[in-house]
Amino acid sequence: MMKRFLLTILLSAGLTLPAGAQRYSVGTNAVDWMALGTLNAEASAAVSPKVSLHAGAALNPWTFRAGKPESQMQMRHNSYWGGLRWWPWHVYSGWWAGASLRYSVYNGGGVLSRESEEGDAFGMGLWGGYSVMLSSLWNLDLGLGAWGGWKKYTRYACPVCGLTLESGEKLFWFPDARIAIQLIF
Repeated sequence: MMKRFLLTILLSAGLTLPAGAQRYSVGTNAVDWMALGTLNAEASAAVSPKVSLHAGAALNPWTFRAGKPESQMQMRHNSYWGGLRWWPWHVYSGWWAGASLRYSVYNGGGVLSRESEEGDAFGMGLWGGYSVMLSSLWNLDLGLGAWGGWKKYTRYACPVCGLTLESGEKLFWFPDARIAIQLIF
């Protein structure tokens, strides 16, 4: 586990090391990075010729325009997921379908409207996509997914005012921000 963690850190810094491209992968999602700078990484391991296990995390600690209540925005969250992918041809090549469990602690607002929401969410995601082999070490993963489940939340009138509009628990579904354009090593 520590070896995979160190490999993720080195790859994030732009360094590469030789690895067995057919058994393990480490990647980051470019679309998440564009979502207000969400840091993210996912590691996976092939457990059979057609199945791979995946685990990942995303972190966005940023607040933009802090100190300006009329324009402050954030999409802060800590998200963690684990799941599997089924590959009709063979792992890390071609079409795939997957499922995962996900947990997220979030606080977002001011992006599309002045309202904000914070809470905890737990659910299941379903994914599909295609992995393009760029070389023996690099893949480009294109995918689309959605996740849904249960969330406990509080909704506020604005990101900084503290005026509570609603609070409770409910079921949700969400086209996931993990619309993936993922570079895999």
